[in-house]
Amino acid sequence: MPEPSIADPRMFHLLHRVHQSLFRAGDKVLAEAFGITTTQSAVLMYLKHSDGAPMGELAKAIGLKITSASGLVDRMEKKGLVARRRSSSDKRSIKIGLTTKGRCVLAEAEPLVSASNKQMLKKIGEQGDVSAFVRACENIITAAEELYQSASPASTSTIPVSTKSQKTG
Repeated sequence: MPEPSIADPRMFHLLHRVHQSLFRAGDKVLAEAFGITTTQSAVLMYLKHSDGAPMGELAKAIGLKITSASGLVDRMEKKGLVARRRSSSDKRSIKIGLTTKGRCVLAEAEPLVSASNKQMLKKIGEQGDVSAFVRACENIITAAEELYQSASPASTSTIPVSTKSQKTG
């Protein structure tokens, strides 16, 4: 695969590959050690600081649609990692909480996740480079969300037909 140039960085493709590689590696490491996925570890980590979060808040925090988050919570509930609870103030609202088992798995997984992160961040360089990388990722997320919010079926009609069928990035 040719190196991307600054003028044509193939952002969508490169970030997709980064995503695939990170999740494939993370899922393998976490599954072998604790029987959980990277996304399940993100749920546990989020609930550590926001235990009893409403389903919608949890979904948004981990970047999933509520239906996907609900299925994820179903699987985690079957493993005994989380529990659904009805809100005392709104009986229609479901809150998600960590179980004792979920807290134990998280406590054991956090050092492995931290070590894995450090190992990957070494490839980026010094602390300043890592900070710049984190800011760049946050800026890309913001720009992508803005692009998503501004996109509409009507706005794509101005794209020439020849480029519509090409793969992005």
